[in-house]
Amino acid sequence: MFLKAFRLFILSFYLTTQGFALDNVIYQYAGDIGKHSIGTEFKFKSWYGMSVHYGIVPANEFQNKIETYTLKNNFYLFHYGYKNISYELYSGIGLFHVPGNKYKTHEEAGVHNNYYRQSSIRGMLYIGHQFNYKKHSSIYLESGINDIWIINSYNNDSIDYRDHVTLGVGYKFYF
Repeated sequence: MFLKAFRLFILSFYLTTQGFALDNVIYQYAGDIGKHSIGTEFKFKSWYGMSVHYGIVPANEFQNKIETYTLKNNFYLFHYGYKNISYELYSGIGLFHVPGNKYKTHEEAGVHNNYYRQSSIRGMLYIGHQFNYKKHSSIYLESGINDIWIINSYNNDSIDYRDHVTLGVGYKFYF
């Protein structure tokens, strides 16, 4: 029973993704866009691709659940292939949105005059290494930093931006 339902789910997922012209699915663990994120990439040129992700940080004893919506622009700088394996070095600029009451920017009550407002839309810079196998699966490692830590380290000598660099690992599966 379970196996039949699972096969039906896979078949419907495959037909739906083909209908929306999706040819891959991405799972990323950590890396500034949530502890877990899922998304897809659209590659427009051999040197440029854009991916969208939905990320989540589960609730714990210190904070509520956090969701993120991310748009990443990937610029592929270097490619090397040998037989069934290839390597790509890429860099990128991303934007992510964190919805919820914690990041409301229109409410400024109680904020000091010299204090900057925190936006719900943030930018990030990153660099990554992607290892592809037979054009149907990839593993990538990514390192990046968001705009708040860059600004804070520039404005405050006691904050070192290297302490706030994030690391992420991801898996990309091509249909």
